[in-house]
Amino acid sequence: MKSLMRPFELAPPAAGNIHDLFDDLVWFRFSLPFRLDHINLYALLTDHGWLLIDCGINAESNAVQWPPVLETLRARAPISGIIISHHHADHIGYAGQLAQITGAPVMIGQTEHDQAMQIFALSDAESGEIAGNAYLNFGFDDETVARKRAGGNFFRTLVGELPEVQIIEPGHVFTTVSGKWEVRFDAGHSPGHMSLTDAARGLFIGIDFLLPRISPNVSVSLQNPDADVLADYLAYLHEMVSLDNDWLVLPGHDWPYFGGGTRASELINHHNARLQTLLDANQTLTTKQAIDILFPFRLNDHEMHFASGEARAHLNHLVTIGKLVRETKDNVALFRHP
Repeated sequence: MKSLMRPFELAPPAAGNIHDLFDDLVWFRFSLPFRLDHINLYALLTDHGWLLIDCGINAESNAVQWPPVLETLRARAPISGIIISHHHADHIGYAGQLAQITGAPVMIGQTEHDQAMQIFALSDAESGEIAGNAYLNFGFDDETVARKRAGGNFFRTLVGELPEVQIIEPGHVFTTVSGKWEVRFDAGHSPGHMSLTDAARGLFIGIDFLLPRISPNVSVSLQNPDADVLADYLAYLHEMVSLDNDWLVLPGHDWPYFGGGTRASELINHHNARLQTLLDANQTLTTKQAIDILFPFRLNDHEMHFASGEARAHLNHLVTIGKLVRETKDNVALFRHP
């Protein structure tokens, strides 16, 4: 069956360039020094100026990408605000510096603000202890656990000091020169991820929750490795299945596209297939063994962090739905059939 997904007929903007998508919405793109090598950023035009949506990481590569974009935007209107969709470093990392440069207030949901402040406040020793204990529980070898424990607070290497913020509540509406954008918050990829909807025009700024090419990372936090975050994400996807495929979805990575309802169905099938893959192993599994099954290729330490969280999220969900039982032996979580 032919997919109802189709890309928006516009190539991604080149470095330093801006695409005008609508009278009140522009799209630009920054590079990232990871396997996922870019982030889409947006800005909404209001009667008071531009609302920037997300910031990139706190790095020199990001700092040199903002000036030409800000110059182009400011030639048309001032910067009136900075919206942060969620606490992940590629979205919040440069918020403090950008607030200083523009003088604009930073706006974020309460859950994501609390999460960012909690992680940022951890010392290297505290962060290393949490991460090391989680990796021990995941079943990693002693060398990997020790390396993780010595890694310190990686979040702080990508995220600058956070400024005072304005907390955005669910249902808040941003009024722009051409529309009204209602805020919603969802859990899964992050615990309080903000997206923006202009229902009258069929526009959905979905950021990282409904990506067109890859599955958003759905990972447990190392502070709470037994949480069932996949249940939250699947609940979101089941709601998004009814999204009209004629709506334009504007994601945080890759490209804008039509067919969000179809994509939600594909992502549900993707996660169900991964759950079945783990069940089909038909053995007692550690999280490390689940990683090897779900990600059968070489991972660097940065990628292993996300792979471990995602593998554990799937194991935890299998416990929730009664397909596996979780036990702990010598500080290692073991997942077996009932």
